[in-house]
Amino acid sequence: MKRVFFIYWIISSIILIGCQQHTKPKNTSAAGITDSLTLDLVSLQAAGKLENTRIITVNDDPVYHKRKQYEALSLEELLKTYTAIKKLEVEKYQLVFECEDGYKPIMSLPLLLSAKSFIAVRDVEAPKGKSWLPIIKAGHEMKAAPFYLIYEGVSANNTAYKWPYNLIKIHLVPIDKAKTLQMPMDDSKAQAGFRLFQENCLVCHAVNKIGGSMGPELNYPKSVTEYWKIESLKAFIQNPADYRNGVKMPKIKDLTAKDIDAIVYYLTYMAERKL
Repeated sequence: MKRVFFIYWIISSIILIGCQQHTKPKNTSAAGITDSLTLDLVSLQAAGKLENTRIITVNDDPVYHKRKQYEALSLEELLKTYTAIKKLEVEKYQLVFECEDGYKPIMSLPLLLSAKSFIAVRDVEAPKGKSWLPIIKAGHEMKAAPFYLIYEGVSANNTAYKWPYNLIKIHLVPIDKAKTLQMPMDDSKAQAGFRLFQENCLVCHAVNKIGGSMGPELNYPKSVTEYWKIESLKAFIQNPADYRNGVKMPKIKDLTAKDIDAIVYYLTYMAERKL
């Protein structure tokens, strides 16, 4: 009996070793993944994967408002190396840039790939011992670190291109997913409001859990239109500082009263279409 058990143990061990040799381990580390839809820049840097930089010049930097130089790496090459972008139909995807402070601008993937984009890891002008100069906005000091998305040959006035700083992750997201959860499909007035919301609000606020987290979610579990008076909500959007001291939400100068009406109509429409 012992001999039979010993032979069985030997055979089982050989089969187990064979299986282990022929089974490919799944990639779980952001420092080496090629099957992910998220580029984790912080993990890549910690693994020493962001060291092969070169100097990139931005003639009209929209954040620092002057000519700047950075140590940077090609974003397209990073996406090809560490995500599943090679397997995707790029026209069906968009990029969500996740910043440390909750800011999440969105940009189409084909648009990004049409430009020379780079992930800046250091400001060349930064003093010794530091990687970045501070960013000053409306008298407030902002944090550029850890990363900043920059371009060569893209005008600072072209708002279709996003320049997020304080960047930590980049997500490849199917456009259909966002459309299903956020975009009105049967109401042209709500669609107009959605487009305005997408351009002006989505980077800071989420609707149905898609969008920024710098500001509050506006639809789930309760729509903002269910606990704010509509006229007060419109006035708040027009000038947040009239309602809250030290509010982070800026006054968007280009929004007209008609635009604000459309945005609030969209939010009211979405109140009946929660997750």
